[in-house]
Amino acid sequence: MNYGYSSMWPDEPFEPFCAGKIFIDQVGDAKLPAFEELIHVLNAGDQVTVPGLVCLGCSFSRIWERWERIRDTGARIVILDWPDSQTMDPELLDRMVHYLQHTQEELKNSGSINVIRRSMVQSGPKPKDIPVEFEEISEKYKQGDISSRAAAEQLHISHTTFLRWFRTIPLME
Repeated sequence: MNYGYSSMWPDEPFEPFCAGKIFIDQVGDAKLPAFEELIHVLNAGDQVTVPGLVCLGCSFSRIWERWERIRDTGARIVILDWPDSQTMDPELLDRMVHYLQHTQEELKNSGSINVIRRSMVQSGPKPKDIPVEFEEISEKYKQGDISSRAAAEQLHISHTTFLRWFRTIPLME
């Protein structure tokens, strides 16, 4: 049997996208009654057509969970906005989805996922160059001869920048 599954906004116009019964959940409905009904009617050898992976969820973990539930019934999944899914071996798709999930978990465990999310281009203003006089003025500040505001004024920077540089840049002794 052929079935379809999608999640749609309430006001979104519906156009049939496959032959067979189509189950539709409303976007944002956490209970997914149509998805649960679909799972109960699926048998081995059935085909489930979805317009796109986003119909299965908004995060990879949700997509993975629903993908697994459909595949556990023995049904095949066809994704319309991914034409290769119709000709590919279903086990190959399963391995690919499993690989993506495994890779995401590895990145999350290693902390590298934040590196991927960060932009490679630095945003904000270019960091100021530390003036040559910094060492001499910071020595005066360290000895208590001048305040941080007076030192910053001499270097033409803000006092918070001076204090940050003073804390983080080791002074030559």
